[in-house]
This record gives sequence, C-alpha cells and structure tokens, in this order.
Amino acid sequence: MAAAGIQWAVRMFVFAALVVFAYGATGRAQDKKQDPLREELLKLNSVTGEDAQRTKLVALVKDKEKAKKLVAEAAKMMKEAKGKENPFNYNGALLVAKMAHYLKRYDVAEPFYEYLIESATTLKSGPKMLQAYEGLIDMHWDNKKYDKVVETCENYMDEKGPKEFEQAKPFILERLIQGKAKQGKFDEALRMTEGLIELDEGGWYFLQLKGWVLREQDKLDKAIEIYNEVIDKIDTNKTLNAELKDRLKDRMRYTLTGLHVENKEIDKAAKHLQTLIKRNPDNPTYKNDLGFIWCDNDMKLEESEKLIREALDLDTKAKEKLKKEGKIDEVKENAAYLDSLGWVLFKQKKYKEALEPLKKAAADEDDGNHLEIWDHLADCYLALGQKKEAIAAWEKALKMEDISKRDGERRRKVSEKLKKLREEVK
Repeated sequence: MAAAGIQWAVRMFVFAALVVFAYGATGRAQDKKQDPLREELLKLNSVTGEDAQRTKLVALVKDKEKAKKLVAEAAKMMKEAKGKENPFNYNGALLVAKMAHYLKRYDVAEPFYEYLIESATTLKSGPKMLQAYEGLIDMHWDNKKYDKVVETCENYMDEKGPKEFEQAKPFILERLIQGKAKQGKFDEALRMTEGLIELDEGGWYFLQLKGWVLREQDKLDKAIEIYNEVIDKIDTNKTLNAELKDRLKDRMRYTLTGLHVENKEIDKAAKHLQTLIKRNPDNPTYKNDLGFIWCDNDMKLEESEKLIREALDLDTKAKEKLKKEGKIDEVKENAAYLDSLGWVLFKQKKYKEALEPLKKAAADEDDGNHLEIWDHLADCYLALGQKKEAIAAWEKALKMEDISKRDGERRRKVSEKLKKLREEVK
C-alpha cells in the first residue's frame, strides 16, 4: 500500500508538472500573441529591395491610425534596446524611419535615421550611407530645422566613404547651401555657390542653385535673369540629348512661372505656362496652374474654368490607369485642382457651385491641410452668409503650417478677416 501510495504521489506530481508546463507554454504563446505590433515590426527586417520596400511602406501608411501605433511601438523598442542589441536591422530601421517621417513623428524618425547612418558607415556601404544621410537631411528640412540640415550636411562632407558616397558630395554641398540660405546667410550661400559654378566650369546645374538662393533672398529680377541664363546654357550644352534638354528646359520654365507670379508679372507667367501646355498637352499641372493664376487675378474666368476642369479630367484618367495597373488602390480627385475649381467658380460669383469642390478639397486629409484652401472655403462660406462656418474655417486655416513664402502674408490677411467677422457676429 505504501509503495502504491508513493507511485500515486509521483504520478500526481508529474501530472501537476505537465499542467504547469503546458499552462506556462500556453501563457508564453499568448504573451507573444498579445504583441502583434512588435511581431509586425520585426517582420520589416526581412523586406529587401527598393520596390518591395516602397510597396510595403505604401501599405503601412495607408492605415494611418495603425501606422501611428507601429511608430510609437518602434520608438519603445529602440529605447528598450539602448546599450543592447538593436531589434532592427538596416531594412527594418529604414522602413520605420520613413514611416515616422511620413507621419511627421520627427522625434521618432531622427534616432532611426541616425542608427541607419551608423549601421551603413559600419558596413562601409556607399549607397546605404548616402541613403541614410539623405533621409536625415530631408527629415530636418521638412521639419524646418535648417540648423540641423546644415549640421548634417557638414557631417557628411567631413566623413570619408566609398566611391558612391564621395561622388555625391557636390549635391550634399548643394543642400548645405540651401540650408544656409534658409538661415538667412545669403552672402555665404552665394559665395559657396559661385565656387561650385567655377568647379563645374560654368555649367548649368549649379547656376540654377544660384537662382534658387536669389529667389530665397527675394531678389526676384536677378533670379529670373539667372533661370533664363540656365535655359540658354541647357540649350547649348553638347552632352545632353534633345529629349533631356526639352525636359530640363520645361522644368526651368515652370520655375520661372512661379517667379513671375511672385514678381506680379502674370502675363509673363501665363506665357511660360502656355508654352508648357502646348509642349505637354496631357499634363494637368500646367493647365491647372494657368487656370488658377488667371482666376486668382480676375482674368479670363471662363477660359480658366475650362482649363481647370480639363486638369481634373486628365488627372482622374491618369489615376484610373494606375489603378487598373495595380499601382494605386483608389482614384481620388486632386485637392489642389478641386480648390482651383472652387475658386474660379467663386470668382464668377457662383458661390453655391463653388462650395462643394472647396469642401472636398479641404476634406482631403493628405493634401487638403493647406492655409490657402481653408481660406478659400471660409471666403465662400461668408459669401453664402454662413458666418459661423466661415469663422470655423478661418480658425482651422490658422492652424496650418506655412508651406510657401506667400503663406506668411496670407496668414496675416486671414487673421484680419477672422477678427473682423468675429466682431460682426458679436
């Protein structure tokens, strides 16, 4: 009996041990299942190749709320790994950095880009070093941290690397010059630009950089002169084929349209756009821009409306083709073109017709968050007598970031209009 009792006790002990082990294993499995975000993040390490990474990034940011959670979790994982082995390899860290950058979580993107620079430098991979540095420079630029743009560019220039890394230094120097111009250090920026032009033996590429700096300095006449000189130099360049020459000249002409608009030379801007439309009849951007600058200056309103509608139609057809090819998931009307349509209708005093495209433009989460779009919407609400809606739209407008220099002046006018309307409502 004693022996049987002992055997029973042993069996019970083994059974209990198995139960505990099984429960523990199940519990650990459940713990893993409770962390799906980390599992998904770690899978990014195995995404290789530019095309696959691009496709994955598009899929990740499509669901913005989930992407925000992934970025927040990635930040925790990076923090936990301090002093230990990083859970992300180069591929995974690159995707997290780009995702955080897209979501404007610059506080998360920055340490990931810095880790990428460190990893690529250790690997002595020229292309990866360039990719990591460019990502960090672009991030600081988008965040308007021009002191950090300059600092990162200077770090690049001081670093030694493989051939691909060294060959890119003149173009990093270009970003450094642009950063200094954004800091208001125009004399230094122009002096450095002249050095690049001299090294390029009077070529066209760095001459356009001089035009860019002069534009930042508000020396519009000189900038226009320089860009016209760039077109002439492209035209006489013997190393460029005819097709590339045409594309480059079109790019310079398009830059000139903006300069002429800023310089209040609407007819000259329109002339360049008419040339571009004639050369590129299926390009919606040129048609939209010409229609917009005309209507914004109360010129040729019917023709403007026709051009803008053509731009919307061309853009939609191009997107439908991309969707058919599986390159995009949905066909969405361009927010800027919708804003143009609403504005040209507003200018024709067709306020009810104008409201719908303006509301659609402002509702676009990706491209509708623009001071000018919300200002137009508020103007339309006010014209329709909807004062509360106008106030709300102008309040929203003032929360938008300035994208161009024109936005500073527009912000001042919006503040004045909002103040006046609030007093009227009171």
